[in-house]
Amino acid sequence: MLNRLPIRPRPTQGSVLLEVVLALVLFVAAATVVSSALQSAIDGEERLRLGVHADNLAASVVAELETGLRSPSVLGPTPFQAPFTNWTWQIVPPNGDTPGSPHEIIIRHADPELVRRLAQVILTPSRSVTDAEAIPAEEPVPAP
Repeated sequence: MLNRLPIRPRPTQGSVLLEVVLALVLFVAAATVVSSALQSAIDGEERLRLGVHADNLAASVVAELETGLRSPSVLGPTPFQAPFTNWTWQIVPPNGDTPGSPHEIIIRHADPELVRRLAQVILTPSRSVTDAEAIPAEEPVPAP
């Protein structure tokens, strides 16, 4: 009979545990980076969507001021009608009475907080123009 020596296990059990823990830490770190990047992309898309919506509301306010549907004397901040109840608009008139000075339209959103400003020269309908004022009469050209 052969004399067998007992086989002693190699000390690899601790290194396997260390390998598993290291792999778990790397996986958690990678998942954190990916989820952070996704959240950043979602937040950027939300800011972009709200910014475009604020620009559209500012253009609507300017158009309503120019057509006379809104009064430039209402300086605000004034809330929009439903379904835009989280939004407010405000007009900052130009300093002085210089013709061609821009009005500032300020659009705000409550939550998340957003402020959008638009400077626009607004031609408000101040009075009705009669036919005589609208088109000056042309002098007839004498025949040669």
